[in-house]
Amino acid sequence: MLRHGTVWLWRITLLLVITVTILVVWFTRDVDGPIPTNTDISNVNPFIGESQEPLPMASAQFANHPFLAPAGHNSMHNDSYQSDTYSWAGPLGINPQVESALFHPLVGNCVSSVLDNEGRLISTCVTPFGVTLVARDPESLAILARKKITRWLPIGSKFGGGVYFHLDHEYRVLLASNEPAIEIWELTQAQDLKWSKRTSVPLSNALDAVRDEDHRIIDVLPDWQGNYWFITRTGLVGVADRSGHDIQVISLENEGIDNAMAVSARGVFIASNHAMYRFNLDQNGRLTIGWREAYDRGTAPKPGTMGFGTGTTPTLLGDEFVAITDNADTRINVNVFKQSPGADKPALYCKQPVFESGKGTSENSLVALADGFVVENNFGYQGPYKQITAEPGLARLRIDRQTQRCELVWENNDISAPSSVPKASLASGLIYVITRDKSNPEDMHAWYFTAISAHTGELAYKVLMGVGEKFNNHYGSISITPNGSAYVGTMGGVVRVWDMK
Repeated sequence: MLRHGTVWLWRITLLLVITVTILVVWFTRDVDGPIPTNTDISNVNPFIGESQEPLPMASAQFANHPFLAPAGHNSMHNDSYQSDTYSWAGPLGINPQVESALFHPLVGNCVSSVLDNEGRLISTCVTPFGVTLVARDPESLAILARKKITRWLPIGSKFGGGVYFHLDHEYRVLLASNEPAIEIWELTQAQDLKWSKRTSVPLSNALDAVRDEDHRIIDVLPDWQGNYWFITRTGLVGVADRSGHDIQVISLENEGIDNAMAVSARGVFIASNHAMYRFNLDQNGRLTIGWREAYDRGTAPKPGTMGFGTGTTPTLLGDEFVAITDNADTRINVNVFKQSPGADKPALYCKQPVFESGKGTSENSLVALADGFVVENNFGYQGPYKQITAEPGLARLRIDRQTQRCELVWENNDISAPSSVPKASLASGLIYVITRDKSNPEDMHAWYFTAISAHTGELAYKVLMGVGEKFNNHYGSISITPNGSAYVGTMGGVVRVWDMK
């Protein structure tokens, strides 16, 4: 009897191993083809609005970072200023074309994309099994090279390691892995194109010396001197020199960090869940706080945010201003600070309330225009599968330097962009977001690439990307390339939208 039972135990164990192996192979396999549409779309309007003529806008003065690829080519938010602004034209809705590429059969959000100096589309794609570094052909969307850099990614509010990345001045990928380490990856080719790790700077010892815990690094970004700055979810701020030998870390006690950082020649700008900061290295090369200014973090998180406090990455307006939203209980405010306020002067320059009282929050970076910012409302969104609607709201404000006040240029309270990372094309005069439409059923996952006039705030047009949960961008970014194509990271992979003129 014992022997018979042992045989059955081995058979069951073997069956489980085979089943698990099949499932792992299935859910981690390479996939080809477009993102599938899961319903009949014959009654879904593929285009809403009208094609546009370019109405160019002035640009703020953004200097190219000496240690990053040119602006518009180096990160999710376009540049070290986190401006989310492109100088070149985006789609105008002229005979719009749409194509997509599925990355993963379960979930595979190719969060952000940039073009390298060889014209390849570089992305990080997030699945339940980790983060993969991907190079694609920008027209066919075929994958040219891929490398998994982080396994078993903690998702949701605990994401880290590799979701944010930057192209450096040599067009190599700079990111922070979950080792934790600062890493630089580059594409190499002997026979086949592949990703190779060029540099790795371990950070565990330096981080553990300040606080021994599970470190989740959100972002790593060089300053104007080439030192590597990094931040963790639990409020550790650090900097390493170019060689990786001199590493300094300080703790923001009882404060966390939920968003990326911004860098100008004036310093490194970081928003914790309590305050806005500027960091610098002093004359002796020591990490120091240039200034700290608390903002109204409210009394509780709001639906639509991943943390308790500001949901926005700091956005710089040239070398003069830096802005975030707060989390005030009534109407939230866009808070504008001076990057260099002067000795004994408050950093806060002005603030502007936006959106309806008790129905406003923002979880995405602002857009920097020449005279101010654009902000999006994400209140209520808790997707990607349920609660996919957010309260409407998109607003543009300007800074009046004579009165030192902020003022609304326009506020659109009809358009709902649940989780977009908004982008602006200055050459087109358009702001781009991802929306749904009231003409479709409330529970239909019909997602549109949407253009809005930056001048008036009015809807320009909507182009249907597809129908189904995998077309939800779910905080995925819009990237616009110099040929006018827009690439959108979605839950299924990536969507390309362009004009066929």
